[in-house]
Amino acid sequence: DQSAQWTAADEEMHAPGPQRDWTETTWWSFNVPERALAGWLYVQVRPNIGTVSGGAFVYGPGAWGAWEQPYYAYQQFQAVPDPFDLRDVTFPNGVSVRCLESGQSYDLGYRFRDHTEFTAALHYEGLTAPVPHLVGAPPFVGGSSHFDQHGRVTGELQLLGETIPVDCIAVRDRSWGRRPEHVGRSGGRLSYVFGSTSDDEAFLVFCRPDGSGEDREQLSTGYLLRDGSLQRLASATRINHRDAVTGGIDELIIQATDEAGRRLHVSGTAMSRFALVTNHLCVNTFLRFDVDGRVGHGEDQDVWAIGEFADHLKLLSAAAVR
Repeated sequence: DQSAQWTAADEEMHAPGPQRDWTETTWWSFNVPERALAGWLYVQVRPNIGTVSGGAFVYGPGAWGAWEQPYYAYQQFQAVPDPFDLRDVTFPNGVSVRCLESGQSYDLGYRFRDHTEFTAALHYEGLTAPVPHLVGAPPFVGGSSHFDQHGRVTGELQLLGETIPVDCIAVRDRSWGRRPEHVGRSGGRLSYVFGSTSDDEAFLVFCRPDGSGEDREQLSTGYLLRDGSLQRLASATRINHRDAVTGGIDELIIQATDEAGRRLHVSGTAMSRFALVTNHLCVNTFLRFDVDGRVGHGEDQDVWAIGEFADHLKLLSAAAVR
């Protein structure tokens, strides 16, 4: 069973549950493949405690930590705008979103106060309808809702005095429901990877470790767009190869089949990576993909409880010494 389909009402804030950790998000990715640059515009709203967090970052090759990236500005505990309309809003962290056509067309921007190290003026045009996360599939369980959507992003970035044109295929998502305030070692981990080779061929795959003790994962949910037809994935296996120093993804391989029986073979090679630390660790990796012989690009989010990732790094270091 699938969750409810996207409606115009989903552009707005949803009625929150009573919990302080009830959260609504709006997330937009972009990239510049020829420069191995990628980035986010991202906002989390917690209406029950009246706070907004998030902001923007751009990451590139040869770096790992937030302090090494071309731009990083993630704000915490800013006030919810008043009045507040998620269809046309500028957040205090500098992110702006304006809906031009529900589920399809948006103007996006970023400028934090009078700072000029990084600004963005972008336009997003959906390549598919928003795709609902499969009901009951981790991590969006317990009444949480989530939609993903591939789209073409155009416009320009102003980054450290340089104008950088953007014309890429990327993904946006929307979520609402409870989000933990802290993720302990037992919080589990998951991966979220997307890519595309053209406007009519793209994939998105959520996976979780298969419990084998190897760095291998199995499908949680996802989809394949091919020749204009979007189908949910029926199965997928993901195998990771990691950098021994950072623990981030160096290469990944995905073998998948969708509900129409179409097969997908993806191999990805890291071009740049970035460790985003919030209440958990999200290791973002921008990748060059080979998709059944066709070249594409996209991003992987390797999500860990912070303590679990520390344990993981110790094991990698010990294996490298041997």
